[in-house]
Amino acid sequence: MIEAKNYIRILAIACLASVAAVAGLNYAVDPFSVFGAPRIAGFNANKVDFLEHLRMTNVYAVKRIKPKCIILGTSRAGRGLSPDHPALAVTPCYNMALPAIGLYEMRRYFQHAQAIQPLDHVILALDFRVFNTAPDRSGAFSETRLAVDREGIAQFNLFSARLPDLAAALLSMKALLSSVKTVHQQHWANITLATNGYWQSLTDTYDHAAAFNAYTRNSFRRFEDITHNDPIFSQNADELRALLRAAYQSTVKVSVLISPSHAWHWETLHQSGLWPRFEEMKRMIVSINHEEATRVGKAEYQVWDFSGAVGPSLEPLPAGGKQKAMRWYWEPVHYKRALGDAGLSRVLTDQAPAFPVLAGFGTQITPANLEEHLRRLRTLQKQYAQAHPEDVAHIWELMPKNQTRKGMQ
Repeated sequence: MIEAKNYIRILAIACLASVAAVAGLNYAVDPFSVFGAPRIAGFNANKVDFLEHLRMTNVYAVKRIKPKCIILGTSRAGRGLSPDHPALAVTPCYNMALPAIGLYEMRRYFQHAQAIQPLDHVILALDFRVFNTAPDRSGAFSETRLAVDREGIAQFNLFSARLPDLAAALLSMKALLSSVKTVHQQHWANITLATNGYWQSLTDTYDHAAAFNAYTRNSFRRFEDITHNDPIFSQNADELRALLRAAYQSTVKVSVLISPSHAWHWETLHQSGLWPRFEEMKRMIVSINHEEATRVGKAEYQVWDFSGAVGPSLEPLPAGGKQKAMRWYWEPVHYKRALGDAGLSRVLTDQAPAFPVLAGFGTQITPANLEEHLRRLRTLQKQYAQAHPEDVAHIWELMPKNQTRKGMQ
């Protein structure tokens, strides 16, 4: 009997020790960036597994850091807009960008950050995707973990979200596997999550040619879905209005920018037949911004358009392989920090471009100049197509239906 009791005692101690060891490791490595544990080079500095858990990470990072400025957007903003830009030094900023995010989530994260501490500034990076993305249904986005409900009313979530999230970050098998992966792949990582939320690239080595092809195929597939989802577009327009209305009713400053992409991507959009919808998106952004400013009698927030076949978006694509890195882009969709910094300089300081190629980069759009601006971008896209017939033909060949047809020949 005594031996049985000793065995149970030893087993219990061993189990508790194992649980404590797992919790200690997960806390120290902090793979989900929930606890703000110190980052140690070669151990946990690079968060190699951050994307899968970012919807949870951002909630608790904002609660812990209490920034006065946030960046909202898709992966384009995550990879391209750094809170370390000199113009943001006075107002510490956190990048809350998320992959595959729509405007409902963006509004909810804005509400969350504003409830934690009233914001001074929001950089709202918009692109075609955010207006054509439904709210996340995978379970990664949890409204219960936010500080307020969708009506902006504070919600008590200690038992419904915070404790389960902390337990998952400390004791789950997923957290343990992510910790092991983080430690094991410290020197293999290509990208990490900086402490300010920026998706920091750790290498400039990249096969741009292969990435251009892969992202173009993916864009065509997405655009095919977008063609049939008018209700989603309207719902996201309503969410933008709700976000801007709440912002205008507060003291926060909002800087709205339409994200850049390579001219190759805009040609992909054009060949998909969605260029008119893209223009409709811009008209809607400008109109809603104007209407909400007029409602409260305030000056309109600035809206900057960095899209179009102009300046850096015309950067030549390397012939292939990883020998030569592009200066401004990773592939047709995502831009590098160098271009993001140039865009933020225009938005935040109206600073003169540092390089001649940036001279025409970014246009502030208003109800007064929008139609002229749209006509100009149409002309520039035609000029790009005429000057790059081989690229245009290659993009057309990458369209899934054309690849299927080619394979059947």
